Amino acid sequence: MAQSKKKPTNVTTKARARAEASELAVGSRLKSVREAAGLSQRELAKRAGVTNATVSMIEQETHAPSLASLHRLLAAIPISLADFFALPVSQKNALFYEAEDLAVVSRGDADLRVLGSERREKKLQMFIERYKPGAGTGDDPIVFDGETAVVVVQGTIEVEAEGEVRRLSKGGGYQLFGRVPYRLRNIGKIDAIVACACTPPII
Repeated sequence: MAQSKKKPTNVTTKARARAEASELAVGSRLKSVREAAGLSQRELAKRAGVTNATVSMIEQETHAPSLASLHRLLAAIPISLADFFALPVSQKNALFYEAEDLAVVSRGDADLRVLGSERREKKLQMFIERYKPGAGTGDDPIVFDGETAVVVVQGTIEVEAEGEVRRLSKGGGYQLFGRVPYRLRNIGKIDAIVACACTPPII
């Protein structure tokens, strides 16, 4: 007897929506500009022609709004899309993250997440980078006009910089000063994870 296929649960759908919304910190930004304008969630919802629940879910980052919905909300404040995404999301001096809260820079064989995306004026940027076996930063060297420090958290990587090729494992690392071209590649059999700090911020 053939087994019936299970329907996808709402949990998966909600988790995906939350991830999409939190990557750009839409909820935090909306709450910030709404409060700066002196509007309650109910007042903003009424002006924009959406439900109060919609505003609440967006601010909690459990719902990713469509571009049209976001435009209506911002027009009701009012603030332009460009100004909205240019704003710092937070002025807190202590920010804490669970792994799933980090802003996504890239996904796939090279998965990069970044801390502190809410503070655009920061002087230091911290990445958590995960590379599948064989994956790396690419064929073209990275050249960064600043300082970069990397610590290997898991796995084994190969780093090429200033004519040297070095193999580094868990606990090892490297630091670069100035415009030193470099490449990184996972040469192990498991995912390689590195913590990378750079100043000034790259993105």
